[in-house]
Amino acid sequence: MISLKSTKHKKCRLTVIASSVGEINCDVFHSKIKLIICSAAIIFSIVLSMSAFLVQQENLAYLLLVNVFLLFHAWCRQANLAPLIKLFFIQSLVTVGLYALLYGGERLFEAIIVVTRIILVMLPSWWLACTQSSHQISQVLGLLLPTKWAFVVTTSIKVLPFIGQEVRDIYHIQCLRGARITPKELINPINWYELVQCVLFPLLIQLLSLSKHIAHSANQRHFDKSSKHTHWPFN
Repeated sequence: MISLKSTKHKKCRLTVIASSVGEINCDVFHSKIKLIICSAAIIFSIVLSMSAFLVQQENLAYLLLVNVFLLFHAWCRQANLAPLIKLFFIQSLVTVGLYALLYGGERLFEAIIVVTRIILVMLPSWWLACTQSSHQISQVLGLLLPTKWAFVVTTSIKVLPFIGQEVRDIYHIQCLRGARITPKELINPINWYELVQCVLFPLLIQLLSLSKHIAHSANQRHFDKSSKHTHWPFN
């Protein structure tokens, strides 16, 4: 009886160990698949951003169509599009306004092309930040760059959605304080300086503070002490 119980116990332990090994192998396989997808996404976003300046004007429509698909994909992944759209609206308003102020109405079409190219440069990076996790991006970049540079580039990519959220919060707070930065008031170029003073300067200070906190957190985790860094949660 005792030998039968011990045999059953050993079989149960072997079954548990086998299932655990199978789960680990499955997790490793899925992690490798995700890394391959992340690598493809990084290459795809770099090619798209470079193409925004390299393609001819008549081919911009195709590139714009691809970026619209990226927006739809990010929206399906529950990304918040409102801050990005507002940021692009303000940037477009300022750029077109400057062209109208300097050259009049004769070069407005050129201003629209410039705005479109700037948007097409920024969108792939934003899509990458919204759809890929930071540790996967860091792992992929760590294969090509030194560890510190991979950390800096990954942090810069992942902070893009945060910038849009900060711009929206600062903008609403300054509007509540009575700043003349509403879309109707920004038609007047005199109010553009107030936009820089009330929104862009506080945003710059906020980003400097954020970079300081990130650097302090990295030092607390002894980022400089180890030659080989791990990437949570896979290794």
